[in-house]
Amino acid sequence: MSDPALESPPTDRPPATVAEVQGSRAPNGRGPGTAASGARVSPRRRSNRSRREPPRLDEHWLRSLLFTVGLVGLVATAAGADWSVTVGAVSTCCLGFGFFYLLFPGGAHFGMTVANFLAIYACQFEFFRSANFNTAPRGLTLLALALPVLAFLVGCLLHRRQVFGIIRARRLRELEHLPRLSRWFLGTLLVGASSFLLPRLALEPVSLGLALIGYMAVIAVFVLLSVRDVVLVMMDVAMVFESVTARLDRLIMPMMAFLTFYSLILVVFACLYRIADLTTPDAQFAVHGEPTRITFVDALYYSVVTMATVGYGDIAPASMLVRALTGAEVVCGLLMLLFGFSEIMRSAGPDSRMRHFMRGSATTPERDDSSGNSA
Repeated sequence: MSDPALESPPTDRPPATVAEVQGSRAPNGRGPGTAASGARVSPRRRSNRSRREPPRLDEHWLRSLLFTVGLVGLVATAAGADWSVTVGAVSTCCLGFGFFYLLFPGGAHFGMTVANFLAIYACQFEFFRSANFNTAPRGLTLLALALPVLAFLVGCLLHRRQVFGIIRARRLRELEHLPRLSRWFLGTLLVGASSFLLPRLALEPVSLGLALIGYMAVIAVFVLLSVRDVVLVMMDVAMVFESVTARLDRLIMPMMAFLTFYSLILVVFACLYRIADLTTPDAQFAVHGEPTRITFVDALYYSVVTMATVGYGDIAPASMLVRALTGAEVVCGLLMLLFGFSEIMRSAGPDSRMRHFMRGSATTPERDDSSGNSA
């Protein structure tokens, strides 16, 4: 019989679970309000300690913003804009997309995808402007450039719940939104194509700038109405980009092996070109149409161009021997690209024996039969 004095009094409360018991204890076995010395710490002191901690800067936000600003500045500088236009574009991008990344945190890959889309838009706008609105004033051109970007930011702000839900869901929609996106893209394409009729009208620069603003305003309306579809495409691309970068550790070694074989073929054929040019009485190559002896650096350059099947034409074969060597290198390069790509993808697969062998896990562990044989 048990001693009644040792039994706990009856209560209506259900027994505590293991999680509740573990959660009510500190790692050192004391209660949640005790310190290492055994003295209790007041909640006010703990809250003061938490307040003293400095706020941490979000690294994903900083990386996304720096990548966006750097890419926009690079495109603006390459487009030939002066320093005032470049500084204005970078400052506007820093303010607008800094707030965008703060309101919609989607990670570094999403920020890189948004920056890439913004750079593609800037390149298309520069082609659009130089083709049909080359004499438009600078101020009107900058305003036209900013209209679709501002429409995208305003649309994300107006539909922030849907945009935030899309970014937080992190789910590939694949082709669900393709029909709606195709209508938006075709509408924008038709607006841009109709602008090619303007050069025949011979408009004044100010009128041409106003026409550019009108065209970009129509495109901005398309962007504003289709902002959800645009964010869906950006998120899908960001997730694919993230999955690709996550597999880079499995692709590095196969890529290095491919580059090793690729460079071996380049060097061997470059040496053959150089030796053929040195051991024959006549020049085996024509440089800019003139028979010329080539150096070893020229032979390396010609081998790279031949292997890539580019064919610039600045260095051309001038004899049957070099032409035969060139054809052989082209065939070797195509076979290398074909089978090399296949081997890279096979080595990057989940069941790659080569990858496990290189990491030292090719041997299978011995099976412990002690548990199975125990009766």
